[in-house]
Amino acid sequence: MTEALRQDSVLFQHAMAQLAQKKGITLDHHQQRLITRLEAVSAPWLTSSGQKKTYCGLYIWGEPGRGKSFIADAFFHWAPLAKKKRVHFHAFFRELHQLIARGGSVNQAILTAIGDCQLLCFDEFHLHDIGDAMLIKPLLELLFQRGVLLIATSNHPPEDLLANPLYHQRFVSSIALIRQQMEVIALAGEKDYRTLSHEEHGPFSTGGLLLNGDQALRQRLGLPQSAPAPLALQVGYRTLQTLSPAQDFLHFSFSALCEAPTAVMDYLQLCDRYPQWLIEEVPELARVSPAVQQRFINVIDVLYDRQCRLFLTAHSPLPRLTRGVELEDIQRTFSRLSLLPVYQ
Repeated sequence: MTEALRQDSVLFQHAMAQLAQKKGITLDHHQQRLITRLEAVSAPWLTSSGQKKTYCGLYIWGEPGRGKSFIADAFFHWAPLAKKKRVHFHAFFRELHQLIARGGSVNQAILTAIGDCQLLCFDEFHLHDIGDAMLIKPLLELLFQRGVLLIATSNHPPEDLLANPLYHQRFVSSIALIRQQMEVIALAGEKDYRTLSHEEHGPFSTGGLLLNGDQALRQRLGLPQSAPAPLALQVGYRTLQTLSPAQDFLHFSFSALCEAPTAVMDYLQLCDRYPQWLIEEVPELARVSPAVQQRFINVIDVLYDRQCRLFLTAHSPLPRLTRGVELEDIQRTFSRLSLLPVYQ
């Protein structure tokens, strides 16, 4: 998490320059442009000058590690608004579906979820579920009607959201709304900042990728040993199979976690209870179906967002694990797993 930036009459551009210098980062021209636009688009919300609000926010997209979340987090902390909220996509829509399931209308559920915030930062905006997608348009309409400043980050341009051809046409009107009401900015720098250092990435990056089954190494790392037989673990209405008792670690085989019909809701619930995960025998992902690949991508997204400590075991190094996967989101998974130390 980026440390707080106090506004104190300091322009956001100046605050970011100071933060970049402190971290030893040279901001590229794409990032400089984004910082300038964030400062400009936020001015009407931060002053009482009556300046026209040309856009209702920014939609920021680019490949993983290009500084989207770094800059958006810094802006969130800098913005001198008392009523602001930063949310991750999966967690927000989990809450939204739960509110709707309790019997409220969609609009009332959205109003409850966003509260009275003036600034909403939406991190990792990506869509694969048609149920989530159908809530995007009413969400955006309410945000724009209420004058909320929306800052969203994504790995995809708006046109590539919900790319599944079975559903994409139903999302076209939401894409048009994003284009109409938000300024879309691409971060197209070549450098992946996540691969430069393992520092300041939280507990997630303190795990590891184990490329051998050395028992002494596992013992040194404090990893659990498999029980004689799989154990049942209840998650909501679903029963999952773990490899050892769910204690210090939540211990799954890749097959039990990703080849079974698990869902993001399951991963979120489990993260609430277990901050350390071990996933065994991750295969080369090109050998499994796209549905299984997507579940693994979703697992890594949730574990990274919730900053759970993650260990994986595999027989192939990371480049081979992800090679040949056609899903665009695998780039984000590769970037995040690159943070893990490798034990050979």
